[in-house]
Amino acid sequence: MRSAVVLVSILLSCLSGAVAFAAPALQVSEERFDFGEVFQGDKVLHAFEFTNQGDEPLLIDRVRSSCGCTAVLVSAKNLPPGAKGELQANFDSSRFRGAVSKTIYLYSNDPLRPVMQLQLEGKVLEVVAMEPGQVNFGEVKAQRPVTSTVLLRNQGDKPLTLGVPRSTAAELLVKMPKTSFASGDEVSLELQLTPKPGQPRFSGYVLIPLNGVPKNELRIPVYATISDQ
Repeated sequence: MRSAVVLVSILLSCLSGAVAFAAPALQVSEERFDFGEVFQGDKVLHAFEFTNQGDEPLLIDRVRSSCGCTAVLVSAKNLPPGAKGELQANFDSSRFRGAVSKTIYLYSNDPLRPVMQLQLEGKVLEVVAMEPGQVNFGEVKAQRPVTSTVLLRNQGDKPLTLGVPRSTAAELLVKMPKTSFASGDEVSLELQLTPKPGQPRFSGYVLIPLNGVPKNELRIPVYATISDQ
């Protein structure tokens, strides 16, 4: 009789322990996705898949993403044990260049990982590369013209057409020999600044319309420190 009581106590203890440790468990198929290289203006779409591998319902509270990337839950917020879900990530590369890494935060009732971090990584290439990316004339004298050259390179896979360049200041002139160039070709841009007297600094832009690509205008910052002597 005593042995039976002990056995029943052990079974009840095991059952209560199992109930105590019952919980949802969020597992994703991949925590990091490398989209490789894309041109500036391209959009990257990727679906992160996840599963509830626990023994209680998984509740998705919310989704948050870092700047430049949006994420939308395309499955139910309540996943029973064994059920699968999907998160759609959308990255707009228009305002980025070079290596990028964006983070998506997935909040749930998983007691071990209440916040799951997903990474979207890659490299954004400029369709038109500018060398240099900005022009700093340094210290210049008022009313004495100075010049600089900017090289534009078509890194895309098709010909491009440039519009007429313009500057944001009358004292900054721009000369460009041609308005179209094939893939891999280069165009040189000559900038001439004639600083006005009476102002300590110059700051302006050269703007060039660019047809046929999502980022449809090139902006070249131009700076100088002006001396009246």
